[in-house]
Amino acid sequence: MKFFIFALAFILSGFHGFAQTPITKFQQFNGQYDYLAIGNTLNVVENENSSNCTILTSSSANLNLSANQNIIAAYLYWAGSGAGDFNVSLNNQSLNADRTFNYNINNLDFFAAFKDVTTQVQNTGTGSYTLSNLDLTNFINNGHCNIGMNFGGWSIIIVYEDLSLPLNQVDVFDGFVTLAATGTPLSIQLNNLNVIDNQGAKIGFLTWEGDSALAVNETLKLNGNTLSNSLNPSNNAFNGTNSFTGATNLYNMDLDVYDVQNYINIGDTMASIELNSSADIVFVSNIVTVFNSTLPDPTPSFLDVTPLCNTNTIDVSYRIANTNGTDVLPANTSVKFFANNTFLKEEFTPIPIAVGAFQDYTTQLNIPNSIPQDFNLKIEVNLDANKQVIIPELNRNDNTAEQPTSLINLFIAQPPKDLKVCQEQFTTPKAIFDFSTNLALVKGDQTQVKVSFFTDFIQAQNNQNPITDITAFENTNNPQEIYIRLTSLQDPDCYIITSFTIQVYTLPQWNQPADIVVCNNTTQEEVGIVDLTQLESEILSNPSAYRFLYFTNLDEAISNTNPIPHPEVFENNQNPMLIYIRIQHPDFEDCFVILDTILGIKPIAIENSVPVTRCDLGYNQNIFDLYDLALKLDLKDNEEIVDFYTTLASAQAQENPIKNPYTHQNTQNPQEIYLRTTFDDPNECHKIYRLLIGTKHCPPWIPEGFSPNDDGINDVFRIKGLYTVFERFELKIFSRYGNLVYQGNNQTPNWDGTSNVGLNNVGKQLPTGTYFYVLNLNDPDFKPIKGWVYLNR
Repeated sequence: MKFFIFALAFILSGFHGFAQTPITKFQQFNGQYDYLAIGNTLNVVENENSSNCTILTSSSANLNLSANQNIIAAYLYWAGSGAGDFNVSLNNQSLNADRTFNYNINNLDFFAAFKDVTTQVQNTGTGSYTLSNLDLTNFINNGHCNIGMNFGGWSIIIVYEDLSLPLNQVDVFDGFVTLAATGTPLSIQLNNLNVIDNQGAKIGFLTWEGDSALAVNETLKLNGNTLSNSLNPSNNAFNGTNSFTGATNLYNMDLDVYDVQNYINIGDTMASIELNSSADIVFVSNIVTVFNSTLPDPTPSFLDVTPLCNTNTIDVSYRIANTNGTDVLPANTSVKFFANNTFLKEEFTPIPIAVGAFQDYTTQLNIPNSIPQDFNLKIEVNLDANKQVIIPELNRNDNTAEQPTSLINLFIAQPPKDLKVCQEQFTTPKAIFDFSTNLALVKGDQTQVKVSFFTDFIQAQNNQNPITDITAFENTNNPQEIYIRLTSLQDPDCYIITSFTIQVYTLPQWNQPADIVVCNNTTQEEVGIVDLTQLESEILSNPSAYRFLYFTNLDEAISNTNPIPHPEVFENNQNPMLIYIRIQHPDFEDCFVILDTILGIKPIAIENSVPVTRCDLGYNQNIFDLYDLALKLDLKDNEEIVDFYTTLASAQAQENPIKNPYTHQNTQNPQEIYLRTTFDDPNECHKIYRLLIGTKHCPPWIPEGFSPNDDGINDVFRIKGLYTVFERFELKIFSRYGNLVYQGNNQTPNWDGTSNVGLNNVGKQLPTGTYFYVLNLNDPDFKPIKGWVYLNR
């Protein structure tokens, strides 16, 4: 069937497949260790003969260990054609794969699987092992068989300890890669080796699908050197053999180990493997190396991490072990500390650490402020700044240790609030308090803290006798200080204390105020200006010790919004009107009581008196004795005159009284004068009278003679009540012959016996005699007045 194989090789010459898993180090063992492998194929013949596509579902192999060989690890690998069967049984114990591997070539699937069976093999030990329930029947006839690609099998890698062995480093590498039958080498690089001595060095392989009949350029090289032995010729490395048993019928499976002491050098840290085939396709599952190794193995671990109270400092106890080492760990080995990968400090081991021994140390670390309170603390041993080992060691994967760490940074998130309760007055004020709000305030979002409450500072310091129920605490003093202790859950000796005050405020015994009845003292009907504060002494015996606020709305009184700004001069807008009185404690606004009173305004009668009219003494004015007018009113016996006012508003407000009521000269004609009276009965309102005073034009007084002789007595014809009363009058004087000798009005002076009319008579003194006058007052109430007057010189 070489034709089909080469045909497949031709197909693969330009195809690399997909989903390969590179061979990488899986586990390393350092000590007096070695390994062996057992396993078996499921193929009954080589798949080179495609006429037989039978495949088994189980096969067996024997494990033989001596009494001084102790199993350290056991790893089961199985593989085959198809998408995969990842649930199998080992000695009738059902197993599910820990890891799976898949690969596809030209729509043909292949798989491999891994299971850690250390515990089962340790418990079973030497004896027969059977892998069953690996059923690939449905796959091999689905395109695999007719091109000779049907295979299946299993193997267990056993790492064991034998104290008669030298110190070795055993490395297990695994994955799932394919060597195509193209003549192009498959290179695998094994890293993290540490070859101290090449004596007894060996390397083992688990590969699949090799055919003994195909030996076309089929080589296996290590560091450029072709490997071979009695079972594996140099040109047919993958020929279905088992180096551990000497079997040559491990069809399409190779479980081989080679002596490589001549092909690896002391000090090597890597090895290069090269696989080549021009006719056969090979799958690689694992590679195991065994090299003599005498090196230390520094391994750090944390013993104790103790943050110091309310600082960024932590005390660290740690251990540097050489437990798995095969040589002494020298002194001055680097130990570095990191917080969230930020470098903190470097120390050095002071003395060598023997094989299998350890040393414990303590140090103190200061954590930068940039690091959060919760962080990851890490130790690095024997690593430089590039994370490379400083001194050669066995296992480079155990040089660090990490531990989640929290600083103890207690703080008061928010200050607690003083708690206040209001009650009516008692002999010993007591109340029930709930501290839950203050617990939430001081704690904030802190998690590693316990919050306790105490009534005594010393007890808070000693963490003794905490308050058991913080939701229903009854005060024992008033006021009383309560202490809050925040204790770190990481360190019970780390705490901080704060406090707050609880206090019961009391309201005094009060008296319900009487309703307020006020006489109307404004010009508006049923409106009065009231001093609401007059009630305070009635309500409390010591009103100055409390605060009084007044409201026109109950909701506003409760919420203490929009109080009456000037209660001492309050003007009502309804009659009657409900007034709410809020009495509150001066030190606790929420400690208050609300009382109410009804404000009523009694109307004030305004009585009109009989108008008083007097003769106009000029310019519509006269002098009035207001008291004389008041005495003519029907006043009661207990009614007293208060004052006289020119306006009703002034009378209501008792403002701007008339200064000289006995000689009041009217300023208007007519004029209203308001008289305010009062009563000696406090329940009786004052009274207001409206007095109407005015003047009228009375007939003027006309004399019957005058003597213009310049003696200063009666020198002119003076008519009283004329010039300032009848301002539009006209006066004419005639001689006894009927001649007009004088004509006058308000703009001319009184007649002095001189003529003021006629071209020849103006300024002429008239002789003694009787003259006649006509006086027209130009007043609708008066007719012209005629009469005579005697002029005597």
